[in-house]
Amino acid sequence: MTIVVGGYIIGFPLGGMTWHHLNYLLGLHELGHEVWFIEDSGAYSVPYNPTTWQCNPDPAYGIEYLKKTFAEYGLPERWCYYSQFWDMHFGLKKEELHDLLKRADLLLCVSGVTPIRPERPRPRRIAVIDTDPVFTQLRMRDDEEFASYFRQFDAIATFGTEIGKSHCELPTHGIDWIPTNQPIAMRHWPITVPTTRQFTTIGKWEHTADRNLELNGQKYRSSKGVEWMKMLDLPAKTSWEMTLGMQAIPTEVKQQFESHGWRWTDPESASISCPAFADFIRASAGEFTVAKEIYSGLPSGWFSDRSSAYLASGRPVVTQASGFDRWLPTGEGLFSFSNINEAATALNAIVSDYDRHSRAAREIAKKYLDSSVVLPRLLENVMG
Repeated sequence: MTIVVGGYIIGFPLGGMTWHHLNYLLGLHELGHEVWFIEDSGAYSVPYNPTTWQCNPDPAYGIEYLKKTFAEYGLPERWCYYSQFWDMHFGLKKEELHDLLKRADLLLCVSGVTPIRPERPRPRRIAVIDTDPVFTQLRMRDDEEFASYFRQFDAIATFGTEIGKSHCELPTHGIDWIPTNQPIAMRHWPITVPTTRQFTTIGKWEHTADRNLELNGQKYRSSKGVEWMKMLDLPAKTSWEMTLGMQAIPTEVKQQFESHGWRWTDPESASISCPAFADFIRASAGEFTVAKEIYSGLPSGWFSDRSSAYLASGRPVVTQASGFDRWLPTGEGLFSFSNINEAATALNAIVSDYDRHSRAAREIAKKYLDSSVVLPRLLENVMG
């Protein structure tokens, strides 16, 4: 098929976010499809330049980053970027983009950031992947414009694999949410020997308050910070070196974590490019991380794209419960925890037989996360 993947790389050219999309592009390409990438800035995605730490409508840095990334991983130069700020197309002319969309079998919008503009031709099928479940379903209750965006698609998939099941209390809004998860193009995530004894992760400490939501009288924050504070004493409970890289963490909180034995890494250096991000994961012994409060408080089955890359690399993962243990095996290679003592028990279990847990992590990725497994199933479901 001819498949156009919508998302954002030029607007946020950092390795972790790029891999989130690149695994779709590589996976579909390796399945034999003609794959294109389209990015539309909309009115909101002002391109970020990680070398200057500034946002600017000029997409030059992101475009060069995208070209280099495609070349590094053997993808044909099939892409188009539309800047609403400049009303300009890059990569393809407007007419060429319209011709592509006319003949495309599928437009697959990853993360629901691609505007569906009425002046553009509509491919045979259009589908969206909700990669931020819980937030999506709760926001749809009060934001009609947001809900309308999702309802214009022929098919709607979600990383919330449990949504619509009797044990999940999230509203469905009458939508048939197709369960899916992050695909991993396994060929690009080989197992290597870790070079440190560090369990690592990177991410963002806090999100804006407008992402905090409520269900049945209970408030839930779109925040990792509140969950990380519960793990403050963890380094004293394990022999692993515990390393964090959190954007936007307050200085005094960072100092508090350091005083309790946590090590620190720069999240942007670890994610400045796709190779840097992959090298950061391969240098690690495994991942230890928490989930946003909305994920832990309202289990939807969501599982992190970053944790998926750790598993694919043969790196054991210890992560906060979010309902993923209903579709992923835990207890060997992958552990789910609800409190600091459960987290310490999991980390110490890995110490006793690291090689076994490393092999188990890779096997989980091969069985459940491999793009050759995830993507054919997704295509079958969204093509109707």
